[in-house]
Amino acid sequence: MKKTSLIITAIILSILGIFLFTQYNHLRSFELISPKKGDITEAIYGLGTVNSHKFYEFKSAIPMTVEKIFVKEGDHVEADQRLLSLSSGQIRKAPFAGTVTELPVHETENVPPNFVIIQIQDLKDRYIEVSLEQEGALRVKEGQKCRIMFESLRGHHFEGAVSAFFPRRNEFLVHINVSNLDDNILPGMTADVSIEIGKKENVLLIPVSSIDSGMVSIKRDGKKMKVKLKIGHVQGNWAEVVEGDISLEDEIYVPKLHKE
Repeated sequence: MKKTSLIITAIILSILGIFLFTQYNHLRSFELISPKKGDITEAIYGLGTVNSHKFYEFKSAIPMTVEKIFVKEGDHVEADQRLLSLSSGQIRKAPFAGTVTELPVHETENVPPNFVIIQIQDLKDRYIEVSLEQEGALRVKEGQKCRIMFESLRGHHFEGAVSAFFPRRNEFLVHINVSNLDDNILPGMTADVSIEIGKKENVLLIPVSSIDSGMVSIKRDGKKMKVKLKIGHVQGNWAEVVEGDISLEDEIYVPKLHKE
């Protein structure tokens, strides 16, 4: 009987030890951070595509033969440089300095009407185009600041400004000029774009990493509890609290691995 009691006691102590160890590690993986007051930028987000301001594409209106080609794909050409000659006697020249980005024909090849014979783009004079939903488009104006980030260049962003805003076939398009794009950012590449539409001052902010399905764990009066919040704008690692029972006196449980 005594042996059985000792075994039961050992099992209970083991379970209690495992529980305490688990709780200790759980608490160690979190830290307590207080909400803060601060300013936050309101922004509209979209997916942008890099385009070239200068784009030239030559198509023949009638069937003809390509007699001579003076350039190849990837070549940089100067304005008025010869590109190719045709059976009609035409010699096509570059309308501006740029790069040959498409040349799908060969010498002596016959080409049909409306077939793209050559394409040139200025790869240095670029802009970003973003298509927005109506709700976001209603708040866009020329001159608003923008932030552009490319997936493969995380940690680095580019600054720009809205240069044009207009409709096209039921789309609402924004053009963004960026002055310092890297040379290896080419037309056709995509980027995450945020357009700054305003700023809110002195709002209540909490760490984004503390939010789980709209809930936040807090410590209040020495007790741990969960509260439901409505989140507004997010800027970096901080989120605006629009609604919810939380104050500057509370402390928030934030995973240490996600500390700002």
